[in-house]
Amino acid sequence: MIYEHAELHVHPEAGVRLEADFATARHLLLETPGCRSAELLRSVDHPDTYLLRVGWERLEDHTEAFPGTPQAKAFAEAVAPHCVARPRVIHYAAHEDSTTAG
Repeated sequence: MIYEHAELHVHPEAGVRLEADFATARHLLLETPGCRSAELLRSVDHPDTYLLRVGWERLEDHTEAFPGTPQAKAFAEAVAPHCVARPRVIHYAAHEDSTTAG
């Protein structure tokens, strides 16, 4: 499992609209082959900063398969207008035992 972390910096006061548009467009990510989860988290320290966290089966599901889909285009159209710049994206690998409580 790979987690995509995209740091979104939004226009001042655009957070509520971003959250509403994400809630409406979230299904676009989840319908994409290889996507297992999608959530949007608001920063406690910087209210105009969000973390988009998407779980993918494989890195290629995000970097190769997803960009050419209609879902990618529609999701970008829903989220991008709220952002002041392109998001910074980093991928993280999850190990099977890293998601269990210890």
